[in-house]
Amino acid sequence: MIKSSVEENSCSKCSTTDCFIKQFCSSEYITLISDLKETSIYRENQYIAHEGNAVLGLFFIQKGKAKVISSGLGGKTQVVRLTKQGDLIGHRGYGDEKYPIGAIALEESTICFIDNDTIYKAFIDNPLLTYELMMYYSKELRKSESKVKSQAQMNVREKVADALSYCNSLFNETKRYPFLVKLNRLDLADLAGINTEQLSRVLSELKKDEIISVSKNEILITNKDLLDKIISPFGIME
Repeated sequence: MIKSSVEENSCSKCSTTDCFIKQFCSSEYITLISDLKETSIYRENQYIAHEGNAVLGLFFIQKGKAKVISSGLGGKTQVVRLTKQGDLIGHRGYGDEKYPIGAIALEESTICFIDNDTIYKAFIDNPLLTYELMMYYSKELRKSESKVKSQAQMNVREKVADALSYCNSLFNETKRYPFLVKLNRLDLADLAGINTEQLSRVLSELKKDEIISVSKNEILITNKDLLDKIISPFGIME
């Protein structure tokens, strides 16, 4: 982990436009948080937050991507969701004693950390921030409920299509194709809730159907319409 300079740490210098702080805090608080937050650069595969550690504050992704993981039976970790620039990490554990999840950088990422006291004061003095975060929680809850319901009814092919569509909707900002899915096969299988053998079999089927192309460890979505058609009966929330 590398600490950023004071200038890089400033919210006024930040190019991220969808940050909760910049969108919903007063200019006074944006300046205050700029002075109090910690900004660090995490390398690929480096832990940003550890499951079970004390909740000391919230993490905001200024730049980069991360995977959020959770431990299951026998300590096996599973990818539960992915995050990108502008997203929060650790908010589901806010108010508890320990983080219920861990987070690992998928690529070099710049992360802003704001401690509990600063966040609490920001909530009290910036009602719009509190309201918008409440709406964010509500949307995430609806998406989680939708995913649980859909996953219980999906076959393996549909689960893989759903995971690929999720990666596309989250990371393909330009909506151009082919789109490279920058996720290794183990993480993609975790996200789909299947094993790697099942994933390999379905990827071969999707390649044969000309929905994706596969080259070594790279997966490219080439036909989004056909991919979406596989999961269209489930009406999944993006």
